[in-house]
Amino acid sequence: MVKRVGNLIPDTFFIAKGSGDSDLEKHAGSYHMALHDAGIADYNIMTYSSVIPGTARLITMDEVDMPPFGSELKTIMAVSHGYQDEFVSAGIIYAWMYKDENFDEKVGGLVCEVSGRFRIEELEARLIRVINDLHQRTYSKYYLGEMNFITEGITIERRYGTALAALCFTEFVSPEI
Repeated sequence: MVKRVGNLIPDTFFIAKGSGDSDLEKHAGSYHMALHDAGIADYNIMTYSSVIPGTARLITMDEVDMPPFGSELKTIMAVSHGYQDEFVSAGIIYAWMYKDENFDEKVGGLVCEVSGRFRIEELEARLIRVINDLHQRTYSKYYLGEMNFITEGITIERRYGTALAALCFTEFVSPEI
């Protein structure tokens, strides 16, 4: 007998951010060093789009109990690559959405990623503009709660450099259908 299950629903997530540089390569160099700095280099990174289920909860990296080296880590990630002497940054903003203005019933979370050559203050300002625009254009029937930022930047000293910020999903619910 075959058991049918629905789509995986992220249940917990943690925040990770890091930066790195390399004289040798971008992906196998500075990107990997940024993953290492963020504490997530041991995993195969998969990227999601930009929503969080209303049932998901934030945990700390200390609470993470993930399979060992080589397992999948599903993320919503902003990544910026650059070259020597440039400043690159990556940022995520997320906010929970609610059914009413009393913020009693959580619907889900909205997440936006921005990356480029922004100073952190400029990055945060752009993130606010992006999430507000996305909220108004797609989810305006819900109320947007407090905004949370995850930002990382690096002035690149070697040939290549990378900054990244991520929400990392660690546990999932798989409903039977």
